Amino acid sequence: MNLQNTDLNKNFQLGVLGYPLSHTLSPIIHNYWMQKYQIKGSYNSLEIQTNDLTTFFKDNISKFKGLNVTIPHKINVFEFMDEIDNSAKVIGAINCISINNEGKLVGANTDAAGFMSGLRKFIPEIGFDNSNIMIIGAGGASRAVIYSLLLESVKKISISNRSRDRLKVIGRDFNGVLNPVDWDQKSKEISNADIIINCTSLGMLGNDSLDIDVSSFNENAIVIDLVYNPIETELIKSAKKRGHRVLNGLPMLLHQAALSWKIWFDILPDIDNELLSIIEGKLKI
Repeated sequence: MNLQNTDLNKNFQLGVLGYPLSHTLSPIIHNYWMQKYQIKGSYNSLEIQTNDLTTFFKDNISKFKGLNVTIPHKINVFEFMDEIDNSAKVIGAINCISINNEGKLVGANTDAAGFMSGLRKFIPEIGFDNSNIMIIGAGGASRAVIYSLLLESVKKISISNRSRDRLKVIGRDFNGVLNPVDWDQKSKEISNADIIINCTSLGMLGNDSLDIDVSSFNENAIVIDLVYNPIETELIKSAKKRGHRVLNGLPMLLHQAALSWKIWFDILPDIDNELLSIIEGKLKI
């Protein structure tokens, strides 16, 4: 822990900024760590609609040590930042805000590093040399995943999305390094992929399942689904049944949260079994 002694008596206010937040797990995760590391204060859900953001940042931001940011504000908050780190600039989304000693607001993105950190922890043998990677979806999550893969010098990343317009935009934003695949042509690319990553909300509780023929997968393919509620989507269940190594979205959620703590407190908190049990108990198996 790198908190100065004078800081230990402070009452730190943290929170997650978004709308709606009825299903967020962030307060559970962060309040668990605050208790574990004996840091006074609380982490709360801050349901703020887009039209109220300006008032929030003007009147309330000085009360906080830091914030996480989720849908729909990951882009909206850019205008309120004094500084923005490179990952947030490239990804085009901020999910972590810190307020430094000068009162400046610093926007960062921990999703990319959180994805890779979680992946390496749970599938430590994973390698990217000469790997063909297939990403499904072209939203904010896919941008973070792509950024993290490019930092690993991945050579071939294919991407498919239902909306061709979004596919064109993400291809342009990443300077043509991606191989765009039309939605109705994705099966062939998926069958050749070594790592398949679902970055859409398809398969999430209450949503339609992702319509993919798992039997066409390369038998050694690693299957990753960033959905974490339910813990096992139909994609994960089917891939697991075929013997694929699989990973859900929980490691990314927890590791991006831990990296927020690194920014706020210079502490990298443990993602221990007790925390995992608490979170899994809140989710549909």
